Amino acid sequence: MKFSRCAVAIASLTLMGIAQQASAIQVIGDNLEVYGVLYPELNNTSYSGSSPTGTAMSSMTKGLVTPGTGTASAGAITKDQTNWSQSYVGVKGAKTYGDVKIGYDFQGVLAPNKTVDSSIATGGQQSLFGDMRDAFVSIGHKSIGTFQFGQMDTIYKEYGDRVRMLDVSSSNFTSTSGVLSGVGWKGATGAGTTSFNTRIGSQVRWESPSYNNINAGITVRKDPNRTATQDTSLSAAALRWTDGTYYVSVQQETHNNYHSFSGTGLSALSATTIYNLATANSKDTGQRLSLGYTKGDLRLAADFATLKYTEEASAVGKFSSYTTNTYQVSADYAANAQWNLAANFASGAAGSCEVMGGGACSTVGQGGTLLSLGAKYNLEKNVGIFAMYGLNKSNGSATFASSAIGGNTTNLGLGLLVKF
Repeated sequence: MKFSRCAVAIASLTLMGIAQQASAIQVIGDNLEVYGVLYPELNNTSYSGSSPTGTAMSSMTKGLVTPGTGTASAGAITKDQTNWSQSYVGVKGAKTYGDVKIGYDFQGVLAPNKTVDSSIATGGQQSLFGDMRDAFVSIGHKSIGTFQFGQMDTIYKEYGDRVRMLDVSSSNFTSTSGVLSGVGWKGATGAGTTSFNTRIGSQVRWESPSYNNINAGITVRKDPNRTATQDTSLSAAALRWTDGTYYVSVQQETHNNYHSFSGTGLSALSATTIYNLATANSKDTGQRLSLGYTKGDLRLAADFATLKYTEEASAVGKFSSYTTNTYQVSADYAANAQWNLAANFASGAAGSCEVMGGGACSTVGQGGTLLSLGAKYNLEKNVGIFAMYGLNKSNGSATFASSAIGGNTTNLGLGLLVKF
């Protein structure tokens, strides 16, 4: 949806909270595009299963649960809610100066149920928009490619997972990213993310022009709060080829000092855990191969990843590394003009771990799977009604989509998709 009036641009940006004073905004470009993807969904979630008393826990979870006791499900075992997932409204524009193109793109995530303050029950307000999704400016040249500055997907995330279920899987229960790009164990207090499905700010991303259907990309994110001893940074690189029918891409991403296992809170070593001191440097890497096929009404995709998490062990018997392999397959088929059918399956292996000194480190019970099925009835090209089913299964020592170790999570969703 395009508008040529600056007043519309100002109103849109102000609504999203990008600017506090609309009169101070000058919009570049001959046209402003206002666009969005909305998919509110009635969601029923049920939880079942957990590690029963007496089940031996993996030593990877040592310190998170007591070996041999298990953890039962806590709180509600079912819940119903309206879930907006990553529904968003965006504004973007661009202007060309010869071979140079300057652009911008801002996306506000819809969060109609988000409480602005804790006094909601006594007159507080709710917010229409939550966090920003993408928020960046760009500069490109046809010969050297495009640089983007701000918050966006890393190139690792951007070039993989080519079939998103029914166009509503982003942050939804059908998203394969939790299994494909993450792990089933949770780190200690103060631990950073274990996920390689990363959207992050303070990022510089470069994408090359296309040469013989080949593109390359690089992401660099320096730590704005780095110290002499700790520098939490991210880097990624990717290469892809596509002829419109077939798609092949390889990606690699590195997280430095995310402290994803031992966290940042431990100042003295404990004999009962394999956690390292907060000063231990860490390095996590994700490597992935992504494949895609699009022909007529059929879309297929597959991803195969190796994730590795390492730390400089503080003493013998403390955590050194964990490695696992994951994969996902996805399909979307347009049966006719009205109906789309989709399915995906993701699996994460138990993996292997090492502790300093070569002692025993078990990953028994790690890993899990996700199975999703969905259908969408298209009222028109950009409006449809969808229904989905998802089942997350966690192995005995793992946690996927549930706080219960070894628990399973079943989701049912019915929603409306509107794109403009």
